[in-house]
Formats: sequence, C-alpha cells, structure tokens
Amino acid sequence: MKITWNEYKNIASDNIEKDIFYMYRGQSDSNWTLISSLVRTGIVQSLGDFQAYFNLVLPQVKEKIQAWEGRDWNLADQLGLAEFVAYLQHNGFPTPLLDWTLSPYVAAYFAFEGVDPFNAKSESVSIYCFNAGAWRNKFKQENDIAHEPSHVSLLHPRIVGNHKLALQQGCFTFSNVIDVEVHIRDCETEADHFLDKYILKADERPKVMKELSLMGISAVQLMPSIESVCKKALNDLIGLSPIRRLP
Repeated sequence: MKITWNEYKNIASDNIEKDIFYMYRGQSDSNWTLISSLVRTGIVQSLGDFQAYFNLVLPQVKEKIQAWEGRDWNLADQLGLAEFVAYLQHNGFPTPLLDWTLSPYVAAYFAFEGVDPFNAKSESVSIYCFNAGAWRNKFKQENDIAHEPSHVSLLHPRIVGNHKLALQQGCFTFSNVIDVEVHIRDCETEADHFLDKYILKADERPKVMKELSLMGISAVQLMPSIESVCKKALNDLIGLSPIRRLP
C-alpha cells in the first residue's frame, strides 16, 4: 500500500489506540521482502545447513565473543541460545532472526535512515506492520532448531547485556523458511490477515528524520556511540535538502 508519511502517522496512532500486539519493521528498499541476514549470505540452503549453523558455527563464534565480552551464554539452554543469537543479530553477525520493534516510529527511523541522501538507490522505503498477537494465537510457536515443518515464530529474549534491544523496543521473528513474507502471505485467508506493507517515498526522508529526531528517535538514542553522534550530526546538517537519486 503506497501512502504518505502523514498517512502513516495516522495509521500508527490508530494502531496504538487499538492496543493490539503489533510488531513493525522498516526497510530502506521497498523491493526487498522479509529475508534474514543468514539466508542472504547464502550459507543456509537447506534444513541441514540451518542445523549446522547452530551446532557448529555458533559455538565457534561464541568462543571469540566470550573472549571479548568476558561473559558466557549457555547454548544448550534455549533461553541462553536465544539471548546469544539476539546479541549477534544486533552486532552484525548473520542470524536467522528478523529484527522488529514494538514502535511504529522506530521502524520508520530504520526505513529512512538506510536511504543514502546523496545517492538514493531506491525511490521508496517500506514499513511492515505484523499482527503478532493474532499470529501467535493462530499458529504454534516453535523454538526448537531441529523443528522441520516451516514456521515463523516470535522471539522475545531477555535484554540482559543487550542495550540496543531495550533502546529499540526490539523483538524478533525466528524462522526456518527462506522468505518470511511469502510464508505469512501463504497463511493468510479472507478471515485472517496478518501483515501490512506500507510503501513511502524516499523523498520524504529529510522531513521524516527531522520529525523523528524531535521525538527523541535518532541514532544517538537507539545506538549510543560516537559514530551515532556523527550520524545524527550529518542528518541535522542535511536538514530539508532534497534527496538525490542515481541517474
């Protein structure tokens, strides 16, 4: 559905008033579907690859992360495994998780922040709204990595040691399918609708980023670091300059 930023804000306000368990995800190119970073690497092409990732790859990664962080995760425990994979997801290592947020405005930030204001590669961004409450009530949620039937399950690991997760009001979907969006669409019927995709013009980036900054939603608040301070300073400098596109 193609909408404007003002229309999106109205939808977000309506959703908040409904008090329904919605999850949101922003993507800087509206042509992208819901595919995890692990799948995009090409490492996983079968269920066997998926299980090898958990059984062989993660223990090796954990050893390196543990030496740096000085803390341990029990990968034999589902809670510990979930926390570790969520930690990796928020620190750039490919995982089978998809990042979502409980905030429609945080999702908007990540949709528009990914647009290069000096050389935009896409004319539009997308923001997904997932009725996670209805999905959870309709379909059994799985956290067993050996589970073979296709599934998309909600994941809410503890935020211990993962500040970004707390600041971004983050949550995840965990799945063993290639394309999460296709799977959800295939499960929809006339009576059961779970996923909306809103498409907004990338040209609205300057206005959106300025409004979100005034709401207290910027790189500094969501990912505190000197790099984020510089990123916000650049966005403030850009101001209301028009977005440039590739010829």
